[in-house]
Amino acid sequence: MQSYSRGGPLVALPPHRRVLVLSPHPDDEVIGCGGTAALLARREVALRTVIATSGQHLAVPDLGPAEVAAARRNDAQRAASVLGTPSPVFLGFEDGSLAGSLRALSAAISDHVADFRPDAIFGPWLFDAHPDHQALAAAVAQAAVPAETEVWGYEVWAAVPVNRLVDVEKVWDLKERAMAEHRTPAAVFGTAGHLALNRWRSVHGSGGTGHMEAFLALHHSTYRLLAERLEERSAQPG
Repeated sequence: MQSYSRGGPLVALPPHRRVLVLSPHPDDEVIGCGGTAALLARREVALRTVIATSGQHLAVPDLGPAEVAAARRNDAQRAASVLGTPSPVFLGFEDGSLAGSLRALSAAISDHVADFRPDAIFGPWLFDAHPDHQALAAAVAQAAVPAETEVWGYEVWAAVPVNRLVDVEKVWDLKERAMAEHRTPAAVFGTAGHLALNRWRSVHGSGGTGHMEAFLALHHSTYRLLAERLEERSAQPG
């Protein structure tokens, strides 16, 4: 299905049969692509969700980092159950410090790619406005991934330059319920506000009705090249 706007992003469910979902923190996997994951699960697509950190440094009143981490892991497991996706795997990296662990993070992603053999990887897009999100995106670029594997960059903190939209209206209730299961961050800020992105994205794909998730989808070879050029530009003085 093509977007109603001529020349706009393609509106379609991803055709992949094996999808690796990468998330910097518990809840990003729901915000960025929870509806799409739920739709793929209904089609019996093989899914694996890998979360880089446990989000332990979220400042939750009366809870220490270890307690926050345990609570957020439980949140993510309940959310996965709502979406009908497998329980996530946690890599255990330090929340807020992924940029300092790029080599190890890239190696961990490479291991999951080699083991799971996905034909698509979903993760935060390269310029999502959070250091951990940008670091995870950079680690995907550096990972050992076959050139033809598609990387679908999703949005959480900043709008992605979209070329793919997925209509998630049929599973919108599941996405809202899954987001509500992330109770720990909801004690600190209004996490449901992120879901307004999906309402806004309907303007780009269905005339302003329903809800859609947005992605920048590229083959890994192109994605890696883009990441390298962005890194070169950021290193230039001025």
